[in-house]
Amino acid sequence: MGRYAALRLAPHSTALYAKMKLKNIKSFAHNLTHSYVSFENYVDGDFVFNSLKDMAYAANGEKVSIYWIYPEGKVLPLFNERINKSIEYYKEWIPKLMSQHEIDREAVVELRTDIYLAKNRQIEVQAYARDHNGKEYIKNIYEFADLKPYEGEV
Repeated sequence: MGRYAALRLAPHSTALYAKMKLKNIKSFAHNLTHSYVSFENYVDGDFVFNSLKDMAYAANGEKVSIYWIYPEGKVLPLFNERINKSIEYYKEWIPKLMSQHEIDREAVVELRTDIYLAKNRQIEVQAYARDHNGKEYIKNIYEFADLKPYEGEV
């Protein structure tokens, strides 16, 4: 082989990801989710969060999850046309956002936004990510596009 031996790396070897920063995954997931549930996410005449909030109340404590990056074979939830349109807009932004956070796409194996009704009957929003090593990153989001308390039926 000569003077230099070929470098062999096992899949998901940390040497593959030497230039990126795994510590930034939590911030990346938080920034994506925070933007998604903000007043900036306005599609077809309404805030997307209003529909998500209605779905969370109807789910009565079960999580309504938006899967940005997901494991193969994962069955994805169904959303209305406006939410689907919004999800597609945000998916286009993910590669740029990952680059800004110095994260390689292959390092994140699952990324989602969870919205649910907590036991205290308040809406909760969480950013969730899992890296190629299996480490989970969870960040609660405390500010989201909610103009007034929910007045629908519970």
